[in-house]
Amino acid sequence: MGELDINTLTNLLSNTNLLHDLSGLQPEQVENIAKNLFSEYGWIFAAGVVALLVKDIMINLVKGILIFYGHDFDNDDVIYISGRQARIVRVGVTSTTFYMSDRKTKMVVPNEQLKELTIEKTLGVNGGSPYLPKGGDPTFNQTKK
Repeated sequence: MGELDINTLTNLLSNTNLLHDLSGLQPEQVENIAKNLFSEYGWIFAAGVVALLVKDIMINLVKGILIFYGHDFDNDDVIYISGRQARIVRVGVTSTTFYMSDRKTKMVVPNEQLKELTIEKTLGVNGGSPYLPKGGDPTFNQTKK
């Protein structure tokens, strides 16, 4: 038997006795069918796989860059992750490293998973000075009406 083309494959697949016909194929015929299908439609499958990989890589990279260049988290900040005290050791493009002070362990979290953590950060009091002066402060200026 010669090489099978797309028309022969279509006729073979449209036959009602499909399993019986497929069992009679020679290994060379099966190989030719696979080559024909892959050469015709394989590039669509390969392009789909590449598109999914590129999409995931780009999303992770953008999330990492936003955290890396933002100042929500900086190195040596003391934070609380679900109530556990931690210190940020390194903020990288793809992951953030924490030092967990209660167990003295290191925890590496991919940046795309930071949104799933409950993170608290204590804030300074407006640069160390109160927002409004108190009545006893020399800078307090009370106007009388």
